[in-house]
Amino acid sequence: MTKYIKEKAYASGIGLSQYMADFLPATFADVADNEVLATLINTHENTDIYKLHCNITIFSGQLEGQIQLGTAGTLGLLMYNSKAQTVNLASIPLDGKGAPFIADTAQPSAFILGAMGFDDVIIATDNLTDAINCYTAYISADVSVTVITSIVPSLFKQMVEEFEQVRHITVIVTALPADKLKLKQLEGLNVTAIVSEHTPIYEALSYGESYNDLIADADIIDLKGVGHPQPTPITQTLPPVKTITSDMLPETLWRYTDNQAHRLSTPHEYIGVPLVIGLASTIGTKVSIFPKMLDDWETIPNLWGAIIGNPSTKKSPALSAGVKPLHNLTFKAKEQYEHFKKEFATQKEVNEFKTKAAREELKKLAKEQAKQADDTENPITDDDLKAKAQSIAEASEADETTPMLKRYITDDSTYQKLGELLSQTHNGLLVERDELTGLLAALKGEQNEQARNFYLEAYNGTGSKIMDRVMRGSIFIENHCLSVVGGIQPDKLEHYLSNSIKGLGNDGLMQRFQLSVYPDHIKGRKEKDIAVDKGTRQSVYDLFENIDNMTIGDFLRYGACEPDQFCNRPHYRFTKEAAEHFLQWYDHNTAKAEASNHTIISEHLMKYTKTVPSLALIFHLIDCIEYDTNLGGVSLTALQTAIKWQKMLETHMYRIYSLVTDSANIKAHYLSEKILKVAEKGIDKTDITDWLTHGFTARQLIRRGWKGLTATDDVLNALEVLIEHDWLTWESVPSTGRGGRPTERYYINPRVSELL
Repeated sequence: MTKYIKEKAYASGIGLSQYMADFLPATFADVADNEVLATLINTHENTDIYKLHCNITIFSGQLEGQIQLGTAGTLGLLMYNSKAQTVNLASIPLDGKGAPFIADTAQPSAFILGAMGFDDVIIATDNLTDAINCYTAYISADVSVTVITSIVPSLFKQMVEEFEQVRHITVIVTALPADKLKLKQLEGLNVTAIVSEHTPIYEALSYGESYNDLIADADIIDLKGVGHPQPTPITQTLPPVKTITSDMLPETLWRYTDNQAHRLSTPHEYIGVPLVIGLASTIGTKVSIFPKMLDDWETIPNLWGAIIGNPSTKKSPALSAGVKPLHNLTFKAKEQYEHFKKEFATQKEVNEFKTKAAREELKKLAKEQAKQADDTENPITDDDLKAKAQSIAEASEADETTPMLKRYITDDSTYQKLGELLSQTHNGLLVERDELTGLLAALKGEQNEQARNFYLEAYNGTGSKIMDRVMRGSIFIENHCLSVVGGIQPDKLEHYLSNSIKGLGNDGLMQRFQLSVYPDHIKGRKEKDIAVDKGTRQSVYDLFENIDNMTIGDFLRYGACEPDQFCNRPHYRFTKEAAEHFLQWYDHNTAKAEASNHTIISEHLMKYTKTVPSLALIFHLIDCIEYDTNLGGVSLTALQTAIKWQKMLETHMYRIYSLVTDSANIKAHYLSEKILKVAEKGIDKTDITDWLTHGFTARQLIRRGWKGLTATDDVLNALEVLIEHDWLTWESVPSTGRGGRPTERYYINPRVSELL
């Protein structure tokens, strides 16, 4: 038998250490008449048993200073507390007759069989006989065990309360009424009860039964959780979303999207959204759609969108793949620009000499005119001089008109520079931001109000704008039109959205990001090595180039209406069938917006009335180009495809705004997952940082830096939800007396382990 932590000295001041040195350890001969004690010494070689040859005086505790009569001629069993200190003594009659005597009943203690190893099952009994039988049976079954016993049944609860502070305790009982009463007194303690029908499992073990089978058949009761309400599972997560499917894109675009998504192991939305926004930007203000048959409401098919995901979800490479066809146009435009620049430089040299010669000729003509007589035949007139001067002026003007690089994309321009670029571009631009957080920050606050208004106005794409600047003069933007696309992390977006949801600065900027998607993360993603489908990529490149090169005549050839005095660009209307379907959809969407509980969601829904006809126009143009024929008005098929997009985007919209509208429940779900991991890990009651035992504060939780649980308001809201769902309880702990405020401490319901 191994003594419990031998290196621990006997506790000083208890009064036992100076006396026990005078007693000899009991031998088998001393206990031959006591079967229980004989088993302890003979079988388990217990060295915590001494032969008491005289009475002893207790120096502390309830019986301090009293001489204990009757201890002479008995056996003394050393009793320990949970700190491995010798704090008590039990006196056992040698003949087995009479009740055991505990020196200090006020001192929680236990007689221990076993080494209290960290992997041991710690079993508690209320009498020595059961303790020895249990220990013997478990050791025989090759189960690592330590048994603690109070020896006196009335001190059982006191002993368990002492030891459950540092170790998880197991009690073995039957379903009989007497044992049920024993369990009742242990409710709320760190104790597990193994309940068998009639016979305790240690007795069944002694008959050769399988330990695992016995445990499987027994009822296991967590007494710590008894008396606590059962926690309600917190299943609130992000709302489900739909994904892009093959019937939502023209075949060429779908093949490109599918190939790139598989190559990068990203959701299809990460490719498809930037791709469609790139197409919308390429079309820009070249053509428009009038969604109603008679009304003059005009829509430009420029679009704004965002791809949302946590870091390492490959947003950046996906965004790059989506707008790659537009970057291809930029590359070709740069090649063309370099060619024109060389031609311009060459022609400028030629013009310089031509102009010099023309000036000399003009000078000569002017002199001859001055000398000519009134009757000169074929006189030199002022008109002749003006004609020559005009040719010189035109040559000079040509020299000043330097070639301009055609721009399709910008990524980090101030709004003033954007104005200059738009004044040089007739169809609008795409603002591509790898991280949209920077753009949103640049448009935030009163100091950035002009920049914000610049973007807000550019969303419609139907107007013009004059920018007056000191030192720079006036800039005229004929078509004030921008498309926007970028990536953003959900926690950063949540921070931005919170102000809009609460009505602080809600001017509709976020609602303009209609093509915003927050798809499910692809779990278990494996890196792949897949070749680019070059044929499909080239087809997409060709499509972008065709649209970029289209003129008014091309749009008219594909069924667009001619520009007129009310609309200076070619434009489409829906077919009659599609127009009727659009109005039905419009009314349904409006009703849904009016029924929404959140203003920002209502406003977002209403902006689908620009998104749907814009997408329908884009898909209709692609059909016209691929079939190279006039398909008339925008078809019902194109409209239905656009509505499929809207339904998909709507699910993502609800997920995105739920980051704020349902923030408390989502944060509570995050925290509940962390608490379950804490419960699964188990407890160490000697560790003051252990939350299962000692609870925690909101400050301690914030310091963990867990996702979504770093802001004070988020943490407090999550804690409130968990309290409502019976995961936590709380109490206000008074300050230390130095004037500080009370601390709110939160305690984990022990029954959360039932949800594992």
